[in-house]
Formats: sequence, structure tokens, C-alpha cells
Amino acid sequence: MKQFKLLLLASFALCTLNVAAQSTDASKIKEVEAAEARMFKNMNFTHYKEYYKTDVSDDFFTINADGVTADKAQSFADTARLKMVEMGTLKLIDKKVRIYDNVGITNGRGQVYVDNMLVVEFLYTAVFVKRNGKWMYTSWQGTMSKDSPKFGPPQQ
Repeated sequence: MKQFKLLLLASFALCTLNVAAQSTDASKIKEVEAAEARMFKNMNFTHYKEYYKTDVSDDFFTINADGVTADKAQSFADTARLKMVEMGTLKLIDKKVRIYDNVGITNGRGQVYVDNMLVVEFLYTAVFVKRNGKWMYTSWQGTMSKDSPKFGPPQQ
């Protein structure tokens, strides 16, 4: 009977730890979702200067869907791309967040509309690392979706 009580107590302790871990993960997921929302709101020409100072990691690196790679300084200097981002309306779908200790990884699909017309669909991975209590935008990988509209020379 004593062994049964010990087994029951151990099981209860493990369940309690698991529930605590799940609530911590849920809290971290909300934090990363908020960091991602700030990123999508601020990675444009109007807001980028302050955002880069406060939320972009010094070791930031991006691989864009058009094959361009850039570190933080290069990305900051690419004002043409930042202006282009402001031209469309972004719709995010199929989002997923994973947490690994102080690293948050978000994946999803974005659709950009101009004048209510879908102009591009991309898949993305964004990485956020928690440093000094703040989730810092650290990495981006964008890939054109197979469903992205095809634009090119007129067919003859």
C-alpha cells in the first residue's frame, strides 16, 4: 500500500509539472506571437528605423523569396524593399509557433494584395530569440508559394 501511495504521489507530481510546463509554453507562444505581430507591423519604410533599434537582433540574417540575402545592416539599407512592403495589404494564414527554451520559431503563409488583387503568396519562417527578457527578431526565410500568381511576359 505504501508503494502505491508513493507511485500515486509521484504521478501527481509529474502531472503538476507537465501542466506548469504547458502553461509556460502557452505564455511563451503568446509572447512570440506578439513579437511576430510587431515584426509584420514594423518591417516597412514608415516604421523600420525604430524597430531595428529595439527589436532586431545584431546578428539578424534574412533569405528572401527572391534569392536576396542580407544581414542587419544590409537589410536596414534596403529601403526600396521596405517601401515595396508598404504597397500591399498582408494576410497571414496557416501560422504555427514552436518554442525551444529561449528560441521561438514561427511558420506560415502570407498573401499580399494590391487593390484587392492577390499579387504574391509566400511561405515563411521567422526566428525570435529571447535576450534580456525580450524576443528579438533574429532570422527570416521567405519562399514563393507554388500557388503564388504567375506574372511574366504576355503569352503569344
